[in-house]
Amino acid sequence: MKRSPAFNEFVQRYFGVFIGAWFTSLVAVAWSFVLVWGTWFRAGSKDEMRASLVALLVVFMLGHGAVVRGRAWGAWIVAAICVACLVLVIGTYGQRPHLFLFSASVAFALGALLLLNSRRYREMREVLAQQRQLRRAQKLKRRDRV
Repeated sequence: MKRSPAFNEFVQRYFGVFIGAWFTSLVAVAWSFVLVWGTWFRAGSKDEMRASLVALLVVFMLGHGAVVRGRAWGAWIVAAICVACLVLVIGTYGQRPHLFLFSASVAFALGALLLLNSRRYREMREVLAQQRQLRRAQKLKRRDRV
């Protein structure tokens, strides 16, 4: 299958920042969840833990999926989750959390926020929004012809 040169250029320019933001935010969410659950919810059952983790990851994937589909609000969901992770992890400081998990969770949450606010990530979101509008216009043209 041959790809268009425009697609190859898009992937070369924006894939690194997208996957970087995705992985840093995923690690921040995962490690923050482990740290917060182990600090405040030790008595909770594993079923409750699994259900809350699945719900959190569904919202997380919804945000990144919306960004890929050209929706601007998806980045706000991811940013809100990263800020929530940061606030929750900082809240565990008084309980003497595991130092590596604490430091890494804060670092990855801040790194994800930095990548989400980078110029290249914002450019990528604009290009994806433009592509979404082009797809919508083409769909309307096809509907009008029928």
